[in-house]
Amino acid sequence: MAEAMISSEDESERLDGYLCRGMVYEDGGAGVDMDLAASLDSYRRVSLIAPCSIAFSNLARVSMKLGDFSRALRYLESAAEFEVAPELILGFAKFYEECSPADGLAAKRLYIKAALKGRFAGFFGYSRVARKMGQHGRALAVDCIRVMLGPLMALLLGKKAQYQF
Repeated sequence: MAEAMISSEDESERLDGYLCRGMVYEDGGAGVDMDLAASLDSYRRVSLIAPCSIAFSNLARVSMKLGDFSRALRYLESAAEFEVAPELILGFAKFYEECSPADGLAAKRLYIKAALKGRFAGFFGYSRVARKMGQHGRALAVDCIRVMLGPLMALLLGKKAQYQF
């Protein structure tokens, strides 16, 4: 299906085709092996057709999966030029959590910022980083806050609260 869309003369269909192909190769699936290089190529084509925050965020996420953190940072910065959505904040937080050397303080600060913007992943990320840093009490406190605020966030934000990087 994605290949048919890519061969279309309509640019919007090609854009959708490359985006779909990038997602399929990034995650793999029934009859399709995960191929991060092909995914990166598809997302790169999306960024050339329609440069936007989402296109560069996808490139950054796959670059991090490939372990290319310098390239991932460039893509995150490019995405920030368009829009700084809570999902992009989660991307920067993940970058600081996983890069070498990791910057736990920056990651925690960004995860809490994303949580304050209504993303559950911000709470989970903060707790994970706090535990890595040996701050088990802080992690427990954030987990308790998440449990208490979770139903309210789900009610007010709906599925948006579940968006991740």
